[in-house]
Amino acid sequence: MNTQYNFTYYIQRIVILLLTSLALIIYQKIALSAETKPDVKTVRVNNYSMSYIEQGKGDPLILIHGALSDYRTWSSLLDEFSESNRTISVSLRHYYPEKWNGNGSDLSLQQHADDMVEFIKAVHNGPVNLLGHSRGGVVALLVASQQPKLVSKLILAEPSPLTSMLSNVSKANDRMIKRKETLQNVLEFYKVNDTEGGLEKFVNYIAGHEAWKRTSEIRRNALRSNAWTQLSLLEDIDIAFSCSDANKITAPVLLIEGDRSSQLYGHMQSALKPCLQKATKALIADAGHMMFHENPAAFIFEIQEFILIE
Repeated sequence: MNTQYNFTYYIQRIVILLLTSLALIIYQKIALSAETKPDVKTVRVNNYSMSYIEQGKGDPLILIHGALSDYRTWSSLLDEFSESNRTISVSLRHYYPEKWNGNGSDLSLQQHADDMVEFIKAVHNGPVNLLGHSRGGVVALLVASQQPKLVSKLILAEPSPLTSMLSNVSKANDRMIKRKETLQNVLEFYKVNDTEGGLEKFVNYIAGHEAWKRTSEIRRNALRSNAWTQLSLLEDIDIAFSCSDANKITAPVLLIEGDRSSQLYGHMQSALKPCLQKATKALIADAGHMMFHENPAAFIFEIQEFILIE
């Protein structure tokens, strides 16, 4: 009986994944031919107007972007997510559509977390499903740890590696030192107002040698619109977050990794998992750090399945 059940279960998973992939391909073809602009909304929190787009009905699923991104990064996934959820994609403080020039002292992970707490309260009267990618994954971690009642389910797609979580992981030490050196080099470009050089250095580090050269001009312009948000890179990796902080998260957590991602993200996920009260992992095949662009069907499937589980 168990063998038959497992066989049927996995056949169902494969069929659902294939249907999801087909639907996404059809949607992407339609999206490429459409020229409509999203209905961008704003809500005032902590004396700042946060921009967001939303689609669909049902339990809220809030999407938090990573570094150099904004609400637009999730655009190709909204149709799928919104079939069963009120899906909200938000831009963090100082990211597009704001035209920020780097002035001010309110760019930090904790400020973003504080903003997100108030944002959640403003757009929904109750807990939400929260998805964070990379830098946005750390923002989601802070929200769920500091305000656990606001989060019903937490999805972390390779949250940025944090020194405080990896200090005792010997395999990660050298890589964290290298990461810090690279981020320092990136910020040297900003000191002389060479944001283009800083962007190229960072993109090549995250996505691989000569990744900037392979990046389309459309994508480069999107990155340029968030260029100055790189200023908090060094402060980000040294933010205080411990295993005891992670243990305060009461919501079930899904940890998502790409099978081609940097090992540092894997070290971060492995350090987090034993600290969480309820955690499961999912591996996205044929994908790196930008897994939701490289294998969106598998990414969507894992999240939808996780949200549906009681």
